[in-house]
Amino acid sequence: MQQKIASLLATFKTADAFGLKYAADFLPASVGGQQFALVHAAVPQASTLGAAQVSGGAQAESGILGKAAGRAHLRQDLLGITDAVHSLVLLDTEGLEGKFHMPRSAGDQALLNSARAFATDAVAFQADFVSVGLDADFITHLNADIAAFEAAVLAKGAGKQSSSGATGGLDDAAHKAAEALHVLNTVVKNAYKKNPAKLAEWATASHLEKHTPKKRVKKTAATTPPAK
Repeated sequence: MQQKIASLLATFKTADAFGLKYAADFLPASVGGQQFALVHAAVPQASTLGAAQVSGGAQAESGILGKAAGRAHLRQDLLGITDAVHSLVLLDTEGLEGKFHMPRSAGDQALLNSARAFATDAVAFQADFVSVGLDADFITHLNADIAAFEAAVLAKGAGKQSSSGATGGLDDAAHKAAEALHVLNTVVKNAYKKNPAKLAEWATASHLEKHTPKKRVKKTAATTPPAK
């Protein structure tokens, strides 16, 4: 979860920088301008939360940012699967009817319910998903993100019980900014559909790392056999 929080913080900052750079293309009254404003507002608050977490304080504040990061990563998992489903439907893959729909509600429980359904239903189509580009272990990663999000929700609740509850505004900012990233992914892609350079720049700015890197195995120097 620590890595996911750091990833979300970095994405808030880079998405905000992108929005400031191209503010003329996303006027304040537009949907894009409003979503970039939410991300911009969350940057200083999220940075404060990150600093509090590093210093070892504020369990509730740590849980808030962890929950926002977990939500963003889980939504990214589901969107990756739904994109793959669209391709599989075009390839006439049977049995996908009624499955793999994004949750209509923005609530935590709705997201978890959909994620669990995706993880269950994806097993029968794992080879099909891999054939259109998903990682072979995408179900394992999805289940890991489900568990991480549930843990973050519990951590936030436990922390609030032992705190003054003054973190509601921070929770709201982190939640709205994480949702704004999802909306902006659609808005920016449509705005720059004829501008591949800006699309590539946005892809980098809005990227969330999903997978935990494996530890590098430290190579040991070869030993010289003793002389006979």
